[in-house]
Formats: sequence, C-alpha cells, structure tokens
Amino acid sequence: MRGKPVFLTLLMVLGFAFFARPVLAHYLWLNPDNYFPAVGSTVSIGIGWGHTYPADRHDDTVPEERFENIVALDPDGQEVPLGKVSTAEYRLKIEKAGAYIVTARIKSGFKTLTPEGRKWGNKQEVADAVKCINFHLEARAVLLAGADTSGIRLTGQTLELRPLNELSSLKSGDKLAVELLYEGKPLAGTAINATYAGYVDPNAPQPAAKGHHHAYHYPVSAVTDGQGRAELPLDTAGYWLLMFSHKPPYPDPAVCDACMYNMTFTCEVR
Repeated sequence: MRGKPVFLTLLMVLGFAFFARPVLAHYLWLNPDNYFPAVGSTVSIGIGWGHTYPADRHDDTVPEERFENIVALDPDGQEVPLGKVSTAEYRLKIEKAGAYIVTARIKSGFKTLTPEGRKWGNKQEVADAVKCINFHLEARAVLLAGADTSGIRLTGQTLELRPLNELSSLKSGDKLAVELLYEGKPLAGTAINATYAGYVDPNAPQPAAKGHHHAYHYPVSAVTDGQGRAELPLDTAGYWLLMFSHKPPYPDPAVCDACMYNMTFTCEVR
C-alpha cells in the first residue's frame, strides 16, 4: 500500500518537470545567411532545430513530417514566394528596400505524460494520462534591405517578439530593446533567454551528444516589465538566438492541461 502513494508522488514530480523544463523542449529558429541583404540579392534561409545553438547554427535536422510552413512578408506586408531547396533551406529574392519578416512553424500537437513515459495525443486519446501539453513552436527573423527597423510589423503570431531599436545599427555591447506580445497584448513577467552561435555553457560538465542535452544556462536573460518590454545586453558580435515561452492553461482541462508556446527570434550583432 505504501508503494502506491510513493508512485503517485513520483508521477506528480515528473508532471511538474514536464512543464517546468523548457531546456528539454525543442526550439525552431531561422538561419538567414544575410540579415542585411542588398536589393536584388537572394538570401538563403536555413531552418534551425534542436536544443543548442552551435557555431554553425545547426543542432539537429527538422523532421520533414512535422514542419508546417515558412512565410515571408515584404516591406509592404505582402506575402512573397520562397524557393524551396529542401525542408531545411529556402531562398528569398529581395526585390525592394525595407524590412522583410520571415516566420516558420512546426505542426502543433499534444504530448501527454503517462506512467510509461510521454506519448503523442491528448488526455482523451492516451490511457493513464498524468499531464498533457499542447505545444506550438514558431520562429521569426527580420531581414533589413537598406532600411532601419521602423517598418517592422506584427505578423499575428500568438506569442510574438518585436525589436524596438535599430537592428541595422546594433553593435557588440549594445542593448537590444524588445516588446513581447501574447495575442497582441503586452506579456509581463516573462523570461527571454538569449545566446550567441557557438556559446559554450561553462556549467555543463561536457559537450552532450545530439539528442542528449544537459541543463543549459544562457549568457543573457531578462524578464519583461509591465509593458511587456525588456532590454538584452548583447555583448558579442555574431548571430544571436532569443528564446521565450508562455504556458497558459488549455481551454478544456478534460482534453489537456496547458498550452506551451516556444518561440524564437534571431538577429545579427555586427
């Protein structure tokens, strides 16, 4: 009889960890080969996927069956076509000056913790459900073709980050001011973690093999204020990945317990 309460307690702990460890969740991000392209040029945009942000900006291969789409908006807010090289690479022709906004997303779905481990499906689809999460993974990047960031617009992502200062003049040691919005409204009290390509966490005991990652510490973190704003000191030149999550309750607790929005924004510090 004593074993059952202990087992249930263990499941409760695992359920809490299931929600409290964003480090173990995959992130999706965008890898443009040029954040400041000239008009008339073509930008190659790679799809980043995984847990860490290595020097080459490629941690793992995005599963083709899980990738949903990638969309580019021109400076006038019109969708422009992307040439597909593969599921992990696309090409964008820069036809005019201004800010191009590129977003991508993975197919959303449900994962449920059970005594046998995590399984695909919601609480009504999986037997012996302990905790369920409805996940959403998206990415965003801004390409500036001979213009500042004043033309950057929102794209309607549920959880969306907008830079507030000029990305084109961002230098090592500057602070990047951002605004975080959930369903179009400022999101306060939310952590934004940032790392640069090739950063090595000094607290990790050793490099982890792909798919087996240690708890990760970020070189830069900030929490949004009451207006959903924060400043991130980016003190290293190179490519930066900003990561942020929000976990509101799922609308129907009989189906799932919570939503999880894992979003990213990438930029370059020159």
